[in-house]
Amino acid sequence: MSSNPSSFQEEKRQSPVAILIILQRLFVMIIKSAWPVFVFYFINPQSKFEYIMTLIGIGAVALSTVGSLISYFTFYFRLEETELVMRSGLINKTFRTIPFDRIQTISFTQNIIHRVFNVVQLDLDTAGSSGSELAIKALSHQEANAIKAYILDRKATLPTQTEAIEISNEADNPVQQGRLLLHLSVPDLLKIGVSQNHLRTVGIMLAFILGLSQYADELLSKEKEEAIWLFIFGSAVIIALLTVLLFVGAFFLSLLNTVLRYYDLSLLQSDGGYTITAGLFTKTEQSAQHQKIQLLEWRNNPIKRLFGISTLYLKQAASATLKNKSTLVVPGCYLPQIEAVRDSYFSNFNKDDFKEYVISPLVIGRIVLYLGVVPALIFCSINFMKTWWALLFLAWIPIVWMLARLYYKKWRYAISPKGIYLTKGFLGQRAAILRWYKVQSVTLKQSPFQRRKDLATLEFSTAGGNLTVPYIPLAHAKELKDYVLYAVEQSKEKWM
Repeated sequence: MSSNPSSFQEEKRQSPVAILIILQRLFVMIIKSAWPVFVFYFINPQSKFEYIMTLIGIGAVALSTVGSLISYFTFYFRLEETELVMRSGLINKTFRTIPFDRIQTISFTQNIIHRVFNVVQLDLDTAGSSGSELAIKALSHQEANAIKAYILDRKATLPTQTEAIEISNEADNPVQQGRLLLHLSVPDLLKIGVSQNHLRTVGIMLAFILGLSQYADELLSKEKEEAIWLFIFGSAVIIALLTVLLFVGAFFLSLLNTVLRYYDLSLLQSDGGYTITAGLFTKTEQSAQHQKIQLLEWRNNPIKRLFGISTLYLKQAASATLKNKSTLVVPGCYLPQIEAVRDSYFSNFNKDDFKEYVISPLVIGRIVLYLGVVPALIFCSINFMKTWWALLFLAWIPIVWMLARLYYKKWRYAISPKGIYLTKGFLGQRAAILRWYKVQSVTLKQSPFQRRKDLATLEFSTAGGNLTVPYIPLAHAKELKDYVLYAVEQSKEKWM
């Protein structure tokens, strides 16, 4: 595609590689939704039910293939002076117009098929109340860069331009010419994989096993099925062994997912912002300009803290449905990199400018009541008639009390004329920092208990997420709310 303005005004199709991309995504979607059927069919191919399901699956794939071909040959796009126009549909025609000044981000993505054919997917995030994301599934690098340059050039000439656009691509990106802040090596990936949330992976594996168990009566006779379940759950040794195998499997799956997702991750900094590239088979690239970053947050757990790393979140302004996707995540960030990002977001950052406060210790009692006493009494009352061992559930109360005290001790927030800095957590630690001029609204909340104790919870809302400070004195909450609203009104800095 030429950069000549007249060439953009003609309707164009995507690269033919888009057909393969559509088919690949349909195939993945079918596998995700119907994997028990496929597994059962390979185990017991003589089943009439599975044979019928297989025919239905083949028919669905055939229809999807035809649909993808129609989708490709009926999709056109063109660029006008101030907007992108898309046309699609065979019977029901759809025309979509996207003004350039509503485009918030332009990003490029490459999965394995994109890499083989040397094309990219162009993603456009548009501002709006409900949010939207548009994708041109396959374009050459030259075409994608030409579209990017055209939109940037026209956007810069718009008289009422109020928003900054974020650019991310594979090559020829000014942001990528910045300073390399972080590059994850193989040892770093191992540290991240070891410190991941393995319980979530255990849950996924259990869901897989339970999904297969639904077909046990089809695979086995009733006698064999009962014998197998009796063998598994009739021995404490077998249960312990299966539990160990489950967690070992979850550990290696988490490690594999970490390598696939964060392989060769690089974090670059420039005067404009940050760029993150990562991925083994699917290479993704995200960028964030300084003015679009609304909120910084970093978290760790006991294992991450042992390795001296944290997960850094750069939360950007984005449309409502894309806030999670617009957040830049660096899973293994060391303290110097966190401080570098913090200092660029919070200019002239100095801890001496902050005055530290603590939340009310009454929060301990509320946590113990709702998470300790109430659940323990419910379980005791349900099981006490069966066995006196149910009284052991009462041991849950002191455990929750110890965790609640730990939570209270770690909760600190510090206020400065420019913003707020807070830390919290149970076993791990979460920290966040927010500039006042990024705040869009302040909400003061009170539960009945808080009203009796003259306490309140403050919630600071930004375009990238919320920050909540619970159980603080009501007078202090009102004073802080008024000050923040005044600071926002008086600020001359652009929030985005």
